Amino acid sequence: MKKVYVCIASLFIAACTTHHSHTVAHPQAPATVTKPAHITGKVDQVLRSGILGKSVTSTVFIYFDEVLHITGKLDRTGFGELPGISYQDKRVSSTCSSRPTGPKTAELSCMVFIDSKSVTTLVMETKRNR
Repeated sequence: MKKVYVCIASLFIAACTTHHSHTVAHPQAPATVTKPAHITGKVDQVLRSGILGKSVTSTVFIYFDEVLHITGKLDRTGFGELPGISYQDKRVSSTCSSRPTGPKTAELSCMVFIDSKSVTTLVMETKRNR
């Protein structure tokens, strides 16, 4: 029973650690957008240790003019297609992919789309806390 409590406590402590990355981009807005958006991004990572080993959950947040428009979780390999809410009555989305840059670091690239046209790519460096 003591092992169960230790396992639960270590899972809780590991889940509290997060890492934030920020980046700023000035997009090449499509002609249909009335003013270019100031697009920023952030990724939160949570490292969990469990019975099957360690796993990382990544959640991406993309802001248009400091208002959250795209959010979603990436799969366990660091990839995902994220839908968003509209910006100036245009549909927005993002496609994210991750690649390792070192033993404890990775680069997360998110292509941001407005009405299916690529407007910018956000690049965020992530680092494992442990």
